[in-house]
Amino acid sequence: MHDIKSICFFPIKGLGGFERDKCVLVADELIQNDRKFALAEVPISDTTTPWLPKKHFKQLVNLPSLGKVSIELISDNPLILRINQINQDFNLSDENDKTSFTMHIKKLSHFPSNQELCLVQSIKGGLTDTKDQWISIGGTASANEIIEKYDLDSSYLRFRLNIWAATSTPFEEFNWIGRTGRIGKARLAFLAPVGRCNAINVSAQTGEVSSYILPQAMRTDYGHSNLGLFAHVVKSGKISTSDRLVID
Repeated sequence: MHDIKSICFFPIKGLGGFERDKCVLVADELIQNDRKFALAEVPISDTTTPWLPKKHFKQLVNLPSLGKVSIELISDNPLILRINQINQDFNLSDENDKTSFTMHIKKLSHFPSNQELCLVQSIKGGLTDTKDQWISIGGTASANEIIEKYDLDSSYLRFRLNIWAATSTPFEEFNWIGRTGRIGKARLAFLAPVGRCNAINVSAQTGEVSSYILPQAMRTDYGHSNLGLFAHVVKSGKISTSDRLVID
């Protein structure tokens, strides 16, 4: 059994994430509000979108300066975020607030003033890197190994996974692939490793970029650049950080 150490979600693809003590996992869905929004570079008349590949959006891998934008969760429903640099709250269900929010993000990330930046909302589910609505889960020993080896800050939010389970051996969670597990009454099927891109180079705490190109360094040192697993929620249930993950 593995203690659940944290539960995380990232409302806007490429911006900061937040920890919560509990949530409801719903079959075939992401965690509520996870990657619900993304930043698109092209002007659009409709600010909703079906799922699109990540190349359509601005994010840490192609706009690392987004890591310098500090946001705070004020409310989950409705989704209200505060931009800490200007100490202002924005209700992302309000079109005027969304426009103003995007304008400030554009300025704070030093996005070119002569280019458009739009905040778009997923029509259904979230704008994750995979079209399938899979959550992600990681083992703490794996994160700690990478943090220590490459002298990173201690925040797991850098790795942008949804659930962290306590483990004792780095990368032991890869042995869960093809198996199922349960947290409370929720049941998960573990599918595949999460291959990491250069987004993990950016600190979630400071926005600073690592001196290492982490995926490249991991391939050299470990023979892969995977951290965490994709998991399909096959049975709904409430989970919390007082629960344990049981591998079947």
